[in-house]
Amino acid sequence: MNKKMVTIIAALAMCTAMAGCTGSYTASSSKAETTTTTTAAAESTAPAESTEDESTADESTADSTSTNAGTTDYDVDGDFRAFEQLKDKYEGNYLANLTGQMSNNGTKYTICIKDGKAYQALTVQGMKSYTVCPGDGKLYNVSEGTTTYSIEDDDGNQWKSADILFGATLDFDHAYIDTTTNVVHEYYNLDSSVSGGEGQIVYGFDGATYDLKQVVLLPEGADESSAVYFTVDSMGEADDSLLAVPDLSAYTKE
Repeated sequence: MNKKMVTIIAALAMCTAMAGCTGSYTASSSKAETTTTTTAAAESTAPAESTEDESTADESTADSTSTNAGTTDYDVDGDFRAFEQLKDKYEGNYLANLTGQMSNNGTKYTICIKDGKAYQALTVQGMKSYTVCPGDGKLYNVSEGTTTYSIEDDDGNQWKSADILFGATLDFDHAYIDTTTNVVHEYYNLDSSVSGGEGQIVYGFDGATYDLKQVVLLPEGADESSAVYFTVDSMGEADDSLLAVPDLSAYTKE
């Protein structure tokens, strides 16, 4: 599934460029520019609970573009990392729905991971294709648009390439807080043997709740306008039904 995942990432990057993406990534990639609105005690291993009142919290949640988006106790120089909290909760068992950030339309991307099995789906302008790694030694590539499928061998480790949230993430690099939107951005280096290329993955977390809001792939040597952007629409436990061998009775083998 490694080759398939690289193809999907490349396709998303191309779609973003062709669509003339007008969005800009607000998190700085420079360590020197990391700033905070508040800081937690240096010896603390996790931020203290937010002291903002409920009305402020609701307001910042409802309008993430507000100039008064609230504050966070996240310490960019501290020991707590929101990604580690996310990893403890979901690594190896999750279903995530993402949307690519494009000016004309949003590419829908679904990932389901559990027990060494994987499902990944890409929907572009209503055309859906997906790959299933059900743990039977095979990879099933299915195109609903062309009603075709192909089957490849699986060496037992290919599911890691589908795990875009955790499978290619290496060491922490730095963190940045966007004080305008109260989003904490954590930068991690990518494992090129999984992702197919050098670069970084950036996780954007709500500064008050530390819920994952955005994922950005930054290719090595490229500026942030060439990045692949996703907003996180939903995230929860894996759906076993997606991880089964697909019914191919209505499809033609390539």
